[in-house]
Amino acid sequence: MFKFTNDKKTRFLAYISIVSIIYTSILVYTQSIIGISYWDIFVYLDNAMLFSHINIGSQLSVPPILSLVTSIFFQLGFISENTLFIVSGIFFVFLLIGIYILFCRRFTPEESFISTIIFSMFSLVVTWAVSGSNDLPALSLAVWTIIFALKAVDDHYIYYFIAFLSFILTFFTRFTEGFVFLLMLFILIIDFKSIKKQITTKRLALFISFIALIGLVIAGIYISYMHTIPFISQFLEVSSSSQVSSVNVGYDLNPWYYIENLPQYITCLSISNEYVTTLSTSSNIPTLLSYVIIALSAVGIVTFLKSSNIYRTHRLSKQSSMIIILSLIMIFSYLHISYIITEILFMVILLLYYRYNKEYIDKLDILMIFLLGIFIILHSYHPVKVDRYIVPILIPITYYMTIAIKQITQKLHLDKKTPLIILCIILIILVPINCSYITSLQHENPHTTQEKSASQWLKNYDENYTTKNISSDRGVVFSWYLKKYTYTTIERVLKSTNQTLKEKLDSINATYYIDSSSNLAEIEDYHVIFEDKNQYNTLKIYERNNNTRD
Repeated sequence: MFKFTNDKKTRFLAYISIVSIIYTSILVYTQSIIGISYWDIFVYLDNAMLFSHINIGSQLSVPPILSLVTSIFFQLGFISENTLFIVSGIFFVFLLIGIYILFCRRFTPEESFISTIIFSMFSLVVTWAVSGSNDLPALSLAVWTIIFALKAVDDHYIYYFIAFLSFILTFFTRFTEGFVFLLMLFILIIDFKSIKKQITTKRLALFISFIALIGLVIAGIYISYMHTIPFISQFLEVSSSSQVSSVNVGYDLNPWYYIENLPQYITCLSISNEYVTTLSTSSNIPTLLSYVIIALSAVGIVTFLKSSNIYRTHRLSKQSSMIIILSLIMIFSYLHISYIITEILFMVILLLYYRYNKEYIDKLDILMIFLLGIFIILHSYHPVKVDRYIVPILIPITYYMTIAIKQITQKLHLDKKTPLIILCIILIILVPINCSYITSLQHENPHTTQEKSASQWLKNYDENYTTKNISSDRGVVFSWYLKKYTYTTIERVLKSTNQTLKEKLDSINATYYIDSSSNLAEIEDYHVIFEDKNQYNTLKIYERNNNTRD
């Protein structure tokens, strides 16, 4: 499918595949020690059980692809958290291979290989690569969507169909990763002359029919099973911050959150004590190397901007003025209208910039700027800030770091092999940092330990627990550990709707309530039967008064 121009590219493709598999295996092993402690990951496990025809509770409004793939192995009998880690690891291997292929369009195979390995060792990537979250799997599919879109323009129209399928898989792995559609559209617009040569009435009709068929099938499935199309309402929620409540975990109105915490996302020697309770990479301490990489990336971006013909001649001052005016409108729209308008204006500005300067800049350079911008705009706008959301921008940061190294060595008239040597030096420095960080992760999350222990205790305490209604502030967690549907009831959320915890528990006739993280003082008509304290958290199991365990 992918024809490389020389054996070196093919050889390094094999190298990146082998290294990725070995490295990913280490990460999967580390994750098997840590276990699962993040809410959404339990949702994917519960959904995988549902897709395996075992319903312990589900949330079908979330993207289904990761759970669907995992359910294949569940149906073969491999019902385990480790199965999800391995599935995530497979996606991660394909992500690294995809980044290598993408980078090879601009750099030598050796430079692409080293740059890809550097990306794989960033702290934020290590933290979430095989955790079972959908961020890295979705990013993997997004990268392959870009690759197929570029190949469609460069090689054969059949890749448009593959690119669109890849986009659909990306979207249904993580809805916000669907913004890769803008990248596809960007590629099509800047290469429209090439596309015009490929278009025939028959091909266009076939492609439109293909899109319509997929759309009808997806809509039909959702309406049949859920009587609604949930991602539409989720899109509206994301596009309007006013619909987000401050009770959301990660609620933060600081628009500079991701920029301020960027150093921590790149390199850290170890996780902090605060990380254990918050699962936020932002709470760690970055190394000096983080600032070196950020500085190099900034130099690369500035070099890209200075390559513009706008800076070379006065003749294009009108075009320059247009870009400046649109940029001011874009900033206003971001602050006062919606990030959707901002994203569209950002794309228009870059399209104009490329149109006026395409003889001076590389297509992939501006594509990486667009990738960087759309995800910063999206996630900085939204009031819920979670570190893993921003992982896509680490690809363009790595890319522009490499660009800067090449540009600096070229300006200084150094040997052609100097960029590779500098990249190797960065990697050599990064390896022990990466090892230290991975080692610091290799212990079970204390909260996970508590919840597993509490689940086992309840099973032993009441052999008939499966016939009782159980509720918890982390219901999806205990649905997985108990292999029984557990209601999610969170007191702080109930307060926002003027409902008490007792009223809610009465309405579902809950026999047991597991307080895993709310630290309640008491619950009316319930008494504590189990308590587990550690330095970070106290977990309690409450039983309804006068309950019988027959």
